[in-house]
Amino acid sequence: MAKILTSPAKINLFLKLEGNDETAKRHRIRSLMVPVSLADRLIIEPADAFSVETLGIKEQIPTENNILFKTYTLVENFTGTKLPAMKVVIEKSIPTGAGLGGGSSNAATFLFFLNDEFSLGLNNAQISGIAARVGSDVPFFLYKSAAVISGFGEIIQPVRIPKYNGFFTLVYPNFPMNTALAYSLFDRQCKGYSALPEDFGFAWDDEHIFNDFESVVFNYLPRLKVLKEKLRNIGAERVFMSGSGSTLIAMTKTEETRNKICEELKNECTVHKISLFEGCFDTTSDF
Repeated sequence: MAKILTSPAKINLFLKLEGNDETAKRHRIRSLMVPVSLADRLIIEPADAFSVETLGIKEQIPTENNILFKTYTLVENFTGTKLPAMKVVIEKSIPTGAGLGGGSSNAATFLFFLNDEFSLGLNNAQISGIAARVGSDVPFFLYKSAAVISGFGEIIQPVRIPKYNGFFTLVYPNFPMNTALAYSLFDRQCKGYSALPEDFGFAWDDEHIFNDFESVVFNYLPRLKVLKEKLRNIGAERVFMSGSGSTLIAMTKTEETRNKICEELKNECTVHKISLFEGCFDTTSDF
């Protein structure tokens, strides 16, 4: 019998690049990430061989290159357990190359499934360790709350954020942004790194909602800058980019303005009305 799982997207309310480890070829970051209502579905059923099929996107990633295959293999190697073969169908609603963490979320959801379904007995620390080896954003998705991410993405601090008395609209311009390229552009154009204060908190204002990638990505993809201006002209209170792009998040005070954004952009962008997870407003976590 098939198992059906949901796998949420995330948005970055702020994203600061704090340094570059040239030896490790990794960047130190500090970011406030929040899971949102937009989600993929994973449909898992027994099979003769392990395979992954992705629906809803044009490109097809070979199973051996899919992040779920990496997760499956790492779990087998760590536990010394030969896992049963299965077919995983990913029904994509989260755009790819969009700064929304869809692949990382799929991996975290699948990791939990393997541990629970096959009674592997992995504890939280072991699950976190495997997740970090799968990918830098994967550990975040083990939590069901907002969290400040720091270091190379492996330090997770769940936090409570204030509620925003308005509405969120996710606007994907129907073209991706490569994460590695975004880091490369920033490294070439930045004039040095700086770190946020340790006590840097969060409020719904311009000081706390920002993205270090935005200026360099807008220079590379000027259509995004035009789209941001259009969203502001329609009536968005604030517009910011998620992750390394290319998705923009529009904040509106009224549902009427959100509906206007959806109507005016429906033919040129993929638009989703989203909400933040309720766990974002509570420090408790299932993990």
